[in-house]
Amino acid sequence: MRVSFSQLSGSTGFEPTFDLTAATEMALIPVCCDGGTAIEFGEPSDKCRVKSILRVHNSSFHFKIAAEADIGLANAYIKEYFSFEDQEQGLLDFLLSNEFFSLFLDETMSYSCGMFKTEDEDLKTAQLNKIYSLIDKARVNNEHAVLEIGCGWGSLAIELMTRTGCSYTGNTLSEEQLKYAERKVKEAGLEDNIKFLLCDYRQVPCSRKFDRIISCEMIEHVGHEYMEEFFSCCESLLAEDSLLVLQYSSMPDNRYDKNRRSSDFTKEYIFPGCCIPSLSRITSAMSTSSNLCVEHVENIGIHYHPTLLRWRSKFATNKQKIMRLGFDERFIRMWDYYFVYCMAGFKSRTLGNYQMVFSRPGNTKALGDHPAFPSKPKFS
Repeated sequence: MRVSFSQLSGSTGFEPTFDLTAATEMALIPVCCDGGTAIEFGEPSDKCRVKSILRVHNSSFHFKIAAEADIGLANAYIKEYFSFEDQEQGLLDFLLSNEFFSLFLDETMSYSCGMFKTEDEDLKTAQLNKIYSLIDKARVNNEHAVLEIGCGWGSLAIELMTRTGCSYTGNTLSEEQLKYAERKVKEAGLEDNIKFLLCDYRQVPCSRKFDRIISCEMIEHVGHEYMEEFFSCCESLLAEDSLLVLQYSSMPDNRYDKNRRSSDFTKEYIFPGCCIPSLSRITSAMSTSSNLCVEHVENIGIHYHPTLLRWRSKFATNKQKIMRLGFDERFIRMWDYYFVYCMAGFKSRTLGNYQMVFSRPGNTKALGDHPAFPSKPKFS
């Protein structure tokens, strides 16, 4: 028997616990339940580009969704209460080892949004495009001292030195990342001008000022209450004619307060304590705690879907290698859900990813000779 969601809710008085309107504009999702009933979410239309079948394997699925909304959906997927059978294109931490991340990231070990010039561009090239974009927007030259807040595995440090010959300092909280980055820098013969610190960004020594600060997808881990402190700290480390360049994932302003006060899948399972900021949260923190102003804004969020798609594909290919590291099927499904969850957010433009440039007013030394900020072609 096949019924529509509207028929189900109208005949039973059942009300959904979360809004499916936006999702069903892009997908037609029949939910196949025990006993042969199919509940169809969405209607066939020109907007409907994906058709998926959600197959329920355990009746507890319904209770999880009704009682726990999106967290329940995540739990139900991890526990294998349901699965997707897509007819077109498949189902859409610092404590983990370098080896684990290497099994789904590209050779640069960049755990952030890439930038694609073409639809079929490989992930490494897209990540280098992103790195070059940040370097270009920071306008780094060989006389600059650059600080990277959240240096990760050191890929931006190596590219910065190779392209500009600047002096580089980066910080991380991960001993695993630190050892990996130091090894890669030594292999490249760049250790004389690259220094990594194992410390919080607030503990970076203020004995010298930096001409440029770059931070790529780290501010999401700062927390709502500490955004002002982040900008205040950055300004205290910046030289007179300097620039701050950030890349970060973003939440729409009208959803930010509700989201930060509630839990969701990523905060529950992947990044405990993270806070995806809105654009206005960033600018308000900047204006109330520093003398900085915004010089450039670009939303590259459309590039995150293909980035995540490639991570998920490589993760699936290396599933057995990941399990040999000691992870079980539940862990595999949790990460698979994480990729899909984020892909949906960026594909639907619910989430964004901004590159922003900040400066103090009147900074003609850094900005005066440049008519515009460089920008990469948009993925389409």
